[in-house]
Amino acid sequence: MQSFKVLDHDADIRLEVYGTSMEELYRNAATAIFSLITNPANVSPALEKKIMVSGNGELLINFLNELLFVWDVERFIPVDVSVSFQAGGLAAVMKGDIFDEDKHVIEMEMKAVTYHKFSLAQENGIFKATFVVDV
Repeated sequence: MQSFKVLDHDADIRLEVYGTSMEELYRNAATAIFSLITNPANVSPALEKKIMVSGNGELLINFLNELLFVWDVERFIPVDVSVSFQAGGLAAVMKGDIFDEDKHVIEMEMKAVTYHKFSLAQENGIFKATFVVDV
């Protein structure tokens, strides 16, 4: 099973992400976004960062936007993300590195994950999320 695919969308990037659990879906969503920003093969899991995100129905969007915020402010590139769900939100542990222009190439800048065409569903034991990223 592939973990994500890029779908056609006019001006932005539309992604469809899959997982056999919600934890895997969230991990694959983070991987999808950062795989488009830079090549993850060039990023070592040298540093660890922890974040807390709140939300219910919008939790995935909040989580991805928090990752983009951390990228924008700290230039932290996560390559290994694990999440644990808690009442009203989640805790995430991310392993990755700080952007280094000698090692990393920015392929695409992403501004935010939007609510436009957002969906989250489970079918036949597979979780699927579709969302649009403003680039």
